[in-house]
Parts: sequence; structure tokens; C-alpha cells
Amino acid sequence: MVVLPLNQRNTLAGFQWFFFIFCNTVVVPPTLQSAFQLPASALITLTQYGFITTGLACLAQALLGHRRAIMEGPTGLWWSTILTVTVGEAARGTAFDSIAASLAVGIFLSAVLTIIIGVSGIGHRLAKLFSPTVMVFFMLLLGAQLTTIFFKGMLGLPFSSTQANAAIQLAPFGLALAVMILVLGMIIFLPDGIARYALLTGTLAGWTSWYLLFRTPPATAASGPIHWQWFPLGYGEELRPGIILTALLAGLVNITNTYGAIRGTDVFYPQQGASNSRYRRSFIISGLMTLITVPLSVVPFSPFVSSIGLLTQTGETSRQPFIIGCLCCLLVGLFTPLTHFFTTLPLPISSAVMLVSYLPLLYSSLSFSKQITFTARNIYRLALPLFIGIFLMGLPPVYLQTLPLIIRPLLGNGLLIGVLLAVVMENLIPWDRIKS
Repeated sequence: MVVLPLNQRNTLAGFQWFFFIFCNTVVVPPTLQSAFQLPASALITLTQYGFITTGLACLAQALLGHRRAIMEGPTGLWWSTILTVTVGEAARGTAFDSIAASLAVGIFLSAVLTIIIGVSGIGHRLAKLFSPTVMVFFMLLLGAQLTTIFFKGMLGLPFSSTQANAAIQLAPFGLALAVMILVLGMIIFLPDGIARYALLTGTLAGWTSWYLLFRTPPATAASGPIHWQWFPLGYGEELRPGIILTALLAGLVNITNTYGAIRGTDVFYPQQGASNSRYRRSFIISGLMTLITVPLSVVPFSPFVSSIGLLTQTGETSRQPFIIGCLCCLLVGLFTPLTHFFTTLPLPISSAVMLVSYLPLLYSSLSFSKQITFTARNIYRLALPLFIGIFLMGLPPVYLQTLPLIIRPLLGNGLLIGVLLAVVMENLIPWDRIKS
């Protein structure tokens, strides 16, 4: 049983967790709306679905799963995979309904696979495939890909390559940049007791400044009543095996999030240890929650590696403030007027705050790199996957148009291809035996 004493520190820390969960959740629906070119009325539906499921997932993990203060939410790997596949396939003329249907099938299969991994207890063994070198690569490239998404949000650029007349919004970008500098300045220069609330302060200051300067709601603000519906992104009869395969592989690679988040937070919970049962419970809950997301078109779940950054910045590792934040998120999702209000948080502001929150992924990456002795002969274990992944991330979708449909969506995802290549190279080549 978890007791929730509502003292000042727990309350403030709880609101910080709420805004962390909230900002990680609220930035996702506008990108899906933009990528799938949905009407404005779909935004409130996607947003409310996101808040409700994220709040439930976080509570389930905190109370029944890994039982730590780690956000469970729409993971960056899944988010970037969905956006990459959607934007790339739409640019090549694939119908949005077909893309959405294929993604739904792939996500469903990956959820079943995740549950099997949890029940069987092989998650811990599979996680051993993801060596420190793979984790260094994963965190570096995930941070790079998500940073691209957040910068697009700050600049006011669309996430769909098929949208014309895109232009940088200089005034909103200027405010977003100021918020980013404010949050960074608080974290770097102010005492820990104040710095721990930098994300909360930056969010509120940016939100307030937006209305004082522009006096209008952001273009991405949700409006109108919620329309409860299945598959709001669309659902067609034509399935694309390549998209299904890409989603299935993304689900398999997604175990790095669970493994990385739990393993990365071991230092904050030395009394708990790192037992296999903790991984099993976390996998099962992530899989079950992902099943729920399929008909709701919510980006699938896993523990957030970026939670390590928040725990590092705040030093607040107790579950009590985290649960308070989860309950606030669930409350916002259950009451439509609250959803309407909180979706008025401008995307440039939330993107700026999230950009700062993901920067500590570099710290986590460097922490894993300390476990590796790199030499001129073994550096290829990291260099080759990294540079191939970066190349594919920047490759225009039109260049892949002549490739077979079964592999086209996969090759369009630089992060996924890079992780798979890193895993293969790390486990097939005996790097430790190679002398410098």
C-alpha cells in the first residue's frame, strides 16, 4: 500500500511529475494529426485518449510493475517509427488508411510478443543482447531523432512532408528558445532545491508568456467536443507487410527502453536490486497497455529512459510524488474541460521543455560508454551502426521508392536499422578478444 502524504514537497514534486508526463504526452497528438493530415476535431480525441491511457499505464507500473518512479508512456522509439513510416509512405503515395491499418496490426502483434516475453521470463535474457555499446548507440540516436521532432515543434514546422507552404514561425520560435534557455539556466546555475523545478517553471513561464505576447490560443489547440471512436487515425482494408514487419521489429527493439530505464534507475533504488521478476512484471504491463492503445491510435508504451534525466535533475526518487502526478494526468484525461484547457499549452513551448528533458540522454549514453574500452580497431562496433543510422535518418523518402515494399518502411527508419545492426555486430563479433 502506498501512502500519499500531501506535504508541500510532495505536492510540488507531484506537479513536476505531472508536467513531465503531460509534456511528453501532449506533444504526440499534434504530430500524429499533422502526419496523417487529420481534421482539427480529431486532436481532442487523440489527446484525451493519450492522457487516460498514459495515466493508467504509469499507475499500473508504479503499483504493480517495476514499482519505481519511471514514466510509462508513448515511447520515443515507437513515436519516431510511426512518424517516419507515415511521412515516408505518404510521400510515396500510400493511402493514410492503409498506413494506419498496417501500423495497428504490427503494434498488436508486438504487444502480444511483449506479453509473451514477460510471461516467459526471457526478457532478461533478450536484454543481454543489448550490451553497453548498443545502449550507447541507442541513446545517442534516439536523442538525435527526438531532438529533430522537438526542434520542428519549436519552429512551427509540419510533420507531414506532403504539406505545402511550410514556413518557420520566428516569433513562437523566439519564445520557445527563451524558455529553453531559462530551463537550462536554472538547471545549470541554480541550487538543487530550485533547479529541481526547472521544467515546471519553464512550462508555466512559457505558457503565460505566450498569452501575454500573442493573446491567442496556439494553432494546435484542441477544440469542440470529444468524439469517442475506434481507430481515429483511420483503418483500411489494404495491409502493407513491410509496415507490419517494421512495427513488429520496433516492438522487439523496444525492449531496450524497458531494460535501459530499469537498469538505468538501479542506482536510485539500491535497496531493491535488479531481479528478473521486475522485468517480467514491467513487460507484461507494457504489453497489456499497448494492446489497449491499438484501437485508440495511441503511440505504444514502455518505460521512459528520459525519466533517468528527471530523477538525476530533481533527486526525487520517491513513488509518492510520481503517483500524484499520474493521478493528475488521469484526471485531465477523464474530464474533457480539463483536456481542452491543457491542450492550449503551445506546441513550441512544450517542445522546448521536452528538448531540455531529453538532453540528459547524452549523459546516460556516456555512462554506458565508461563500461567500454574503445580502441582504433574496435571503434567500428559503434561507428558503423551510428553513421549508417544517421545517413538513413536524413535520406529523403523518394530515394527508397524503387525498393521492394516489404523492406522499404524498414530501411526508411534509421534508428531501427542502426539498432538492429549494432545488436548483430555486437553479438556476432568477439570484440573483447580483438587486441588494440
